[in-house]
This record gives sequence, C-alpha cells and structure tokens, in this order.
Amino acid sequence: MKTMCARSLAVTIALAFCAPAAMAQAVHVSADKGVVTLSVASQKPYALMVSGHPKTPLLSVTCQQKGKKVSHAITFSPGGILKEQHYSTYGGSASLVLEVTVAGQKHSTNWVSYGNLETFAYLGKTEPERVNFMQALLSAPTMSIQFTPFLTGEPVISTFDLTGLRTEFDKHPECSVK
Repeated sequence: MKTMCARSLAVTIALAFCAPAAMAQAVHVSADKGVVTLSVASQKPYALMVSGHPKTPLLSVTCQQKGKKVSHAITFSPGGILKEQHYSTYGGSASLVLEVTVAGQKHSTNWVSYGNLETFAYLGKTEPERVNFMQALLSAPTMSIQFTPFLTGEPVISTFDLTGLRTEFDKHPECSVK
C-alpha cells in the first residue's frame, strides 16, 4: 500500500511540474532552402458571423540567412480579410494599425500587407524597433492582437501562447540575433 501511495504521489508531483510545459501551444516549424518559419496558432478560433466557419489566426516568425546576414519577418494572418476602414496605404501596399498586448503592455503597431490582404508583416519604423519587438515576443509568455474581421463589425482579440517560441527560435542558426 505504501509503495502504491508513494508512486501515486510521485506521479502527481511529476504532473504538477510538467503540466505547464505540456499546456504550451506547439510551435509549427517549416524549413526550406535557408528559410525557417516558426508559427503559433491562436489559442481559440473565432467564428465569422456571415459563414459561421471557425477561423484560427496565425502568428509567424520567418528567419532567413543569406551569407552572414540574417533577416527576420513577423507576420500575422487573421484568417480572412479585415474591416476596410482599418486600411491605409504604405508605398504600394495596404497597411493597418493593430492593438497588440505583449507581456501585459499595450502597443499600437504598424503592419503592412504581405502578398495579400489576409497576411500582414510587422513594420517597425527602424531596424532596432523591429528587433526590439521580436525580442519582446521571444521573451513574453503570451501576445494578443485585436482586429475586426470584414463584415462583422465585432472586434476580436486573439491570444497566442509564445512559451515555446524562444526555445524553437534558438534551435535554428537562420534565426540567430547578434
């Protein structure tokens, strides 16, 4: 009986210590010819009122190494087109300002369309601003982005669990930050 209780206690303690790590969202990794993309899906999907289909936003960090130079792009895909009034222009691309909360601090951030109106890349005004934002993401446990899907009029806040992002980021030389 004592052995069984001791094993049960050991299992309970192990679960208590491992549960937070097990609850972290998985980071999806894709790699192709010197480009690595690390993606995290939002914790909960949202439903479009028009179709009722669930949409799951995606936050990604893409790293590319060319020679000794490393570049990074942070992209956000809300799962569809956003409300028209939020768009402005940046060069020849659509851009928008989104409220982002990282580690409990709210920021107004600039994003520019990334090939279509369903994916946006973070656009810091300077390279140090972009690097600081990426470093904040890599050290924060969560990040939330507020946006309004097209034709709904209802704002959505998507939260991303970033606890596994730093570990995965550090595994890939294409992602090094020096």
